[in-house]
Amino acid sequence: MPDPTEDGTKTFVSRRQLLSTAGASGVALAAGCAGNGGGNGNGGNGNGNGGGGNGNGNGDGSGGDGSGDDAVVSAAWIYFADAGDQGWTASHDGGRQATVEAMDDLESDFVENVDAANVEQTASQYAEQGFDIVFGASASFTDPMAAASEQYPETAFEVASGIDTGENYGSYYVKLYHARYLVGYAAGMLTENDSVGYVAANPVSTVYQDINAFASGLADANADATLYLRWTNAWYDPPTEGENAQTLIDDEDVDVMAQHQDSAAAIETAAENGIWGSGYAQSMSEFAGENYLMTPVFNWEETYVPLIEAARDGEWEAGMTFPGIGEGAAALSEPGPEVPEDVLEEVMGIRDEMIDGDADEIVWSGTPYADRTDEEILFGSDTLGLDNIDGDEL
Repeated sequence: MPDPTEDGTKTFVSRRQLLSTAGASGVALAAGCAGNGGGNGNGGNGNGNGGGGNGNGNGDGSGGDGSGDDAVVSAAWIYFADAGDQGWTASHDGGRQATVEAMDDLESDFVENVDAANVEQTASQYAEQGFDIVFGASASFTDPMAAASEQYPETAFEVASGIDTGENYGSYYVKLYHARYLVGYAAGMLTENDSVGYVAANPVSTVYQDINAFASGLADANADATLYLRWTNAWYDPPTEGENAQTLIDDEDVDVMAQHQDSAAAIETAAENGIWGSGYAQSMSEFAGENYLMTPVFNWEETYVPLIEAARDGEWEAGMTFPGIGEGAAALSEPGPEVPEDVLEEVMGIRDEMIDGDADEIVWSGTPYADRTDEEILFGSDTLGLDNIDGDEL
């Protein structure tokens, strides 16, 4: 076992160190034990072998300083990809780190690159180790997390964009479509060709939400603009993403590009062609050059902190968690350096109206989504509902 990390004033000991010392049973999820400053703990990295699965576990200790001695509540995250990808998983890990920094009484851990087939055992191992709440950061984890939740009723289980909820597992997501609407509005103001491109990932509810909200913003800003849609049917396929983006530029003369993938290939293609580009999940400004527009981003800590506090206080209940821009969970990245002031002023004015009022009414007014409940939007978005979208409905 690695030695506890010291900062000169306090010794940090993680729960896994204590369990190891006590001879806790079960396969170790990770060899990393202690971390500090809320970043990834570097006390050692190991491979999680949950039933032949893969994954690199990284212990953070607890709280902003990693103090396991002071931990009152513990949370673990299970990722399907590298924590440092360019989109979805990186945004979750940024939220995890911000949560660790915000909660002095939190012990946290995470494991990367876990296949869905190995999630049940990974989640069960965390529950065996006494973690209070386990987050699975993929909709594909819903069934295995549900299975683990049946075995460990004293542990809370939550699935990001989970496809349903159960007695002991919840589904959480963010109304990123609030921010997508704003980017679509900006695109409508900026396009000179009345032609905007969108490289979509997989045809699932969360992706359809974003496409429709973007199209709604586009229509509200520019009734003459068309949103041209192409699918990659993958979360991460840079060659196909780049090819689809180039096809939209060549065939449809788009001069603004949006995307929904974990690489920056589409926005890089936009930059190479000198058109506006918007990323996904976290700012991709470094890939877009001077024509960077802005990106809808997740602030996952605004979701994680309340859920963990509820678990700590014995108030957690399985259900749907779906905050938006008013709660600070969805936001816009910093805009690019060349975005005109009049565009920024109008978009930020609408953003402020969303924060202070009914963001869903602003986004969905006059669309087929206007009368849908949060549950229907989160779980049942499966169509292209606006007339300004030109693309296949998969």
